Amino acid sequence: MIYWIIFGAFTAIFIGSFLREKRAFRNSIFLALSLASLFVAVAYATNGTIVNTLLNIVLYTVIPLILLFISFVFIYAGVIAIKRERFSLAHSLSIAFGVGIWGAFVAVAVTISAKNLSTITMSMVVLIALIAMYVIFTFSALFIYSQLYHLLPKNKNCDFIIVHGAGLLNGERVSPLLAGRLNKGIEVFESSGRKAKIIVSGGQGSDENISEAEAMKNYLLEKGISEHNIIMEDQSTTTLENMMFSKKIMDQMMSQYRVIFVTNDYHVFRTGTYAKQVGLKADGVGCKTAFYYWPNAFIREYIAIILKYKAVPIVLFLLWLAGTVVSMLNF
Repeated sequence: MIYWIIFGAFTAIFIGSFLREKRAFRNSIFLALSLASLFVAVAYATNGTIVNTLLNIVLYTVIPLILLFISFVFIYAGVIAIKRERFSLAHSLSIAFGVGIWGAFVAVAVTISAKNLSTITMSMVVLIALIAMYVIFTFSALFIYSQLYHLLPKNKNCDFIIVHGAGLLNGERVSPLLAGRLNKGIEVFESSGRKAKIIVSGGQGSDENISEAEAMKNYLLEKGISEHNIIMEDQSTTTLENMMFSKKIMDQMMSQYRVIFVTNDYHVFRTGTYAKQVGLKADGVGCKTAFYYWPNAFIREYIAIILKYKAVPIVLFLLWLAGTVVSMLNF
């Protein structure tokens, strides 16, 4: 009974938080806790039945196999990204993530099979396990919720469409990734009855001959969008500034308005959190991302979001440190 109460509590908290603000990271954690508590509740309620056996197979066989499969996919995607683009830390993240999953499995295997491990060795194994559990849980939670957020129905009858910029090819041409965003923006524009204003948002990088906004505007003009419907925001250098400066433009034009922002699918949720941060009520629409690019891109999104919430990992580290010290004193 207690497990069903816990499931009900986490579900109620999630629903309340979701209805209050759809763009909050806490929603992903509450949803994951709700799903995990449901799994535990069903497992205890079906003890001794075939359902319980199937749940054990899922927990001890299917989930580990899925994690190993994901590790191979991420490593493969990282190798392809490096071959197609170039070697960089950003393009190596998925490889590190995939190898890290294997490291966690090795740590667990060592703990189970080894005997008479030293206190220091055991504490390092525990630390690796804590990090792995934290990363896997929060990463999975963010992935599940961001997909849910991306699939939420959007009212495309809007006054403004913000298309977020990205790096240019040869300093002046729209890249395939940016073209995908612009094409999705045109799709939303058509859905709005061609009445909305398209704000192309992106400044000029040190290696670019023109601003991203200007390149985006040129692309839209080539696609038959009237200059009257295009507004340039060419000062921003970050996603937060994209939202902040675009909001300033819209506030000057209208007191009340409806807005849709367009970016890549992996970037929709974090962009939504920035919209919330600047006080902008906006729905996000994402365009598809190339397979090899997606893992590295989503890991960057995960890192950017998780760095805003340092308290939990710090507490876990302090608990580990305290446990290690106590173990050494008692040794």
